[in-house]
Amino acid sequence: MAVLSTLAGVLLVLVPGAAQAPKQPLEEIVQHFAQKEKEYATAHALYQYRLRIRIQEIDKEGSVLGEFEQVSEVGFDRSGRRVARLVANPRTDLLHLGIQRLELEDLSRVSLFVIRPEQIPDYTITYLTRERLDEVDTYLFRLQPKRPAHGRESFFEGIVWVDARQLDIVRVHGRSLPARGVGPLGKYFQRLEIFREPVDDYLFPTYVRADDVIIAAGGQTVRARLIIRFTNHERVRDPSPPSPEP
Repeated sequence: MAVLSTLAGVLLVLVPGAAQAPKQPLEEIVQHFAQKEKEYATAHALYQYRLRIRIQEIDKEGSVLGEFEQVSEVGFDRSGRRVARLVANPRTDLLHLGIQRLELEDLSRVSLFVIRPEQIPDYTITYLTRERLDEVDTYLFRLQPKRPAHGRESFFEGIVWVDARQLDIVRVHGRSLPARGVGPLGKYFQRLEIFREPVDDYLFPTYVRADDVIIAAGGQTVRARLIIRFTNHERVRDPSPPSPEP
C-alpha cells in the first residue's frame, strides 16, 4: 500500500492494483468533498421535506411478502426543532415484523452527511479506483476512523463515490459509528446505501436502502429491506440554524 500524502495528520493511501490516482492532489479532493459535506449539512437543516419509509419482508427470490409504509412531512416546530407529522396512518401487511410506527429518532443511524473538514485527521482515507456511476465519472474512497467515537461524536466507516468533476459525494455505502440501536429497528439496518440528487444549489440524500436479516418474535429469521425516500424539499428557514444536522 503506497502512501501518497498526508494532510493534517490524516493518512491518504493508494491500494495496490488501484486505478491511477487522479491528477489533482488527493488532499485537495478530500478537503473539497469534506467542505461540501459541511455546507450541504448546514443547508439541509434549512429544509422541510416529505419522508417515505418502507420496510419489506422478502423471500429467497427477492419477492416482497409484506410491507410497512409510513409517509410524513418533516419540518420544524416553533422552537426550530425537527418534527415529523404523519400524512396518514402507517400502512402495513407485514407477516412477521410487528412494526406499527417509526419516529425520527429511530432513523438516527442514518448519517445523511459523512465527514466534515475538522474530522479529516480522525480518518485513514484510501483512494480505491475510478468508476462510472449513472454516466458520472467518480473516484472511490474508503473512510476508516482511526479511533472510537466519544460522547456525542459520530463517525462514518465505508465507501464514498465522489464526482470526478464537481468533487461532491454522490453515493455512500457504509455505517455510522458507534452503532446505535433505537426503536423497533433496534440494531438492524446498520449498513446503508445512500444516493444523492440536486436540490436547488445542493446535493441532498434522496434515496436510502439497506438489507438485513431480522430476528422476529419467536426467534424466526426474516429477510428484510429498508427503503427511505426524501422528496418535496422546500427551504423554510433562515440560513442561521442552531446547528448543522449530523
